[in-house]
Amino acid sequence: MKNRLYDATKIDWDNLMFSTKELWMLLIPIMVEQMLNSLMGMADTMMVSNVGSVAMSAVSLVDSINTLVIQVFAALATGAAIICSHYLGKGDERGANKAARQIFLTVIVISLTITAGGLIFCRPLLRLIFGAVEPAVMEDSIIYFLITASSYPFIALFNAGGAFYRAGGNSKFPMKISIISNVLNIIGNAVLIFGCNMGVAGAAISTLVSRAFCAIVVLYFLRKPKQKIVLNQYHTIRPDFPLIGKVLDRYSCRSGKWHVSVWKTCNPVHGFHPGNTGNRGAGHDGNF
Repeated sequence: MKNRLYDATKIDWDNLMFSTKELWMLLIPIMVEQMLNSLMGMADTMMVSNVGSVAMSAVSLVDSINTLVIQVFAALATGAAIICSHYLGKGDERGANKAARQIFLTVIVISLTITAGGLIFCRPLLRLIFGAVEPAVMEDSIIYFLITASSYPFIALFNAGGAFYRAGGNSKFPMKISIISNVLNIIGNAVLIFGCNMGVAGAAISTLVSRAFCAIVVLYFLRKPKQKIVLNQYHTIRPDFPLIGKVLDRYSCRSGKWHVSVWKTCNPVHGFHPGNTGNRGAGHDGNF
């Protein structure tokens, strides 16, 4: 007899809280948005590959760190969505807005801390993670990392803002912003990499500007009053540590299962050379 997660005979199919169509309308934009989050780094790697193998190797290596950081912020956003949805489900919009303000403060502090640590300890961090890569690859990696690490607060704020919209049932708006930002990134890459011959710095600047665009747009629209969650008057926000603890608790539940597996993608790549970028992705470098 097959094990079942639920008993279909006990489900009242005529009185479901949400229809299948409504669920797909919520889920599809979320899936597209998550795909677009990774597409930005992929676009950088593909377009900078025309500059040379050194530039491509540098972007590919640093992008593995950026992917880890993006997943951390995505987990925080999931915790935010859970907390806000809980209040909205009870009909407590005031509680949801109070939680949103605490989440905003939390992601600002965490993202700025991660960014500051990355900028201050850039060289030792990259050498610890990637080991003895070629000097040219390391120099390009440092340039790309310093600029893209500056975008971490923008990633965190956009993910949190997107979570507030999703908690209110609007998952399309964050997806639309992601689509526009990815288009801006590709256009910026074309101008800065090929038009201005800026190489990895051009790709990184384009990514930084695109992510800043995401955060600015979502925070601007969150100020508008006619929606379930409104975020404004940032200077009046004060920490509510019990509520912040709830957010971090939801974050730990969301993220604990995959942190180690994701970090394995950033294992030290001792003796890495530009020519074996493809082998690294397949796990054939010999150092894994």
